[in-house]
Amino acid sequence: MEKFKLGESVTVHTGPFKGIYGIIVSFDKKREKYLVRFNGQQQLYFSPDEIILWSEK
Repeated sequence: MEKFKLGESVTVHTGPFKGIYGIIVSFDKKREKYLVRFNGQQQLYFSPDEIILWSEK
């Protein structure tokens, strides 16, 4: 089940990327992870419990 929508602004709240702002660009249903784009180029996958909506920060 998808917790976030494509295009939503999120921030990472755990690990080495904590506090970094990004945009949800896709959801991998098989892995149940979100692809988040940072700084326009870098993209990484995160599980739903590793990110929160930017507005909830």
